[in-house]
Amino acid sequence: MDFPPETIAKTLSGFCICHFKNSNHAPEAPSHYYVTVPISDDSSLLFCFVTSQIENRSWHYNKTNKDALASLVGVNKSILSFLKKDSFIDCNQPTLVRKLDFGKIVDSDHKFEVVTRDIPAGLRQKIVKAIKDSPIVKPFIKKLIKYP
Repeated sequence: MDFPPETIAKTLSGFCICHFKNSNHAPEAPSHYYVTVPISDDSSLLFCFVTSQIENRSWHYNKTNKDALASLVGVNKSILSFLKKDSFIDCNQPTLVRKLDFGKIVDSDHKFEVVTRDIPAGLRQKIVKAIKDSPIVKPFIKKLIKYP
């Protein structure tokens, strides 16, 4: 049985990794992994995008803001066993989504899956530090994070 995204959103209160197609992306874009980061606003979710486009992300930040390169958290199969390629968690552009609006970003024509809720402590710390140290993330988002 598939549950509506709004129902699933209510269960996403801590760190976890979800896999879904974002309806805001181009129709031909594939589904991606997203890391949810715990925040103090229980009515919203904070997502960081996981991308295997390492060269593209590096090039982008190298051209736009070199300091932002430090907020790309590297992950691979040894850290997250479900990954097929070396990837980055882009902590420069976390997306804040109200739980009530979560269904608007999940493409219902594609599968939604909570891949894991078991995120290594070291990785959780790196993600939070990268968001808080990012020169791009807005201060109000940084203040919402409730993980030490």
